Amino acid sequence: MVEALAQAAWAEADAALARALADADVLTRLVKKSGPAVEGALAMLRQSLGQAARKRGLTRLEEAGARAAFDPNRHVLIKISSKQPKDVRIVIPGVVRGETILVKAEATPVSPRRKR
Repeated sequence: MVEALAQAAWAEADAALARALADADVLTRLVKKSGPAVEGALAMLRQSLGQAARKRGLTRLEEAGARAAFDPNRHVLIKISSKQPKDVRIVIPGVVRGETILVKAEATPVSPRRKR
């Protein structure tokens, strides 16, 4: 019973850490226009979060700016599309531990290329 409670507590802590990693990416996008002091403080925060995440076996799901085939199990669309896109552009990377997705990558649809 104690072991099960400990496992549940770690699972909750990992989920919170994964969400914090994703939130730090959002914050990074917002403060790019701020001064060097804010950017430096954010860089230190991201470094600390990254170190804690690595110790718990968490890694990024996709890279910001990458193009990927849309998978609703791995991606959440942040721009509404009239139909499910074939490809997406990653805006905020997700977080995984092994094969378990803790936070889905946030993405926008990529418009299909028009044939000329």
